[in-house]
Amino acid sequence: MNLAQEEPTGIGAPVDFPAALGWVDGDQALLAELIGIFLEDCPRRLQELEQAASEGNAIGVRQSAHSLKGMVACFATRSAQRLAAEMEDLGKAGNLSKGPELLPTLLAEFARVMHHLKATDWQGKN
Repeated sequence: MNLAQEEPTGIGAPVDFPAALGWVDGDQALLAELIGIFLEDCPRRLQELEQAASEGNAIGVRQSAHSLKGMVACFATRSAQRLAAEMEDLGKAGNLSKGPELLPTLLAEFARVMHHLKATDWQGKN
């Protein structure tokens, strides 16, 4: 797949590839590297967030959510960024009462982003 020629992402797609490619000045190799790092690191970060939330650790929630928010920024994943920012705000406020409601949605959205990134043919071999 040539990301530079891809159609704009439709409604509901978790990743805006043209915007992500613009974020790295059209460098497909760099974008592929960032995606690889994200796919390797994201599951661990999500586990850290889940653990901090289950322990009622507001500082841990804030830190983990902040990391996740930054990780998805370059992929133009508005929904995932928004959910991570909301979780980060809960941690900052020290009030995790809405965490059990928000966390499953955040986890599902990050799973959707990871699936979408894995399903994309970054090397153009398919």
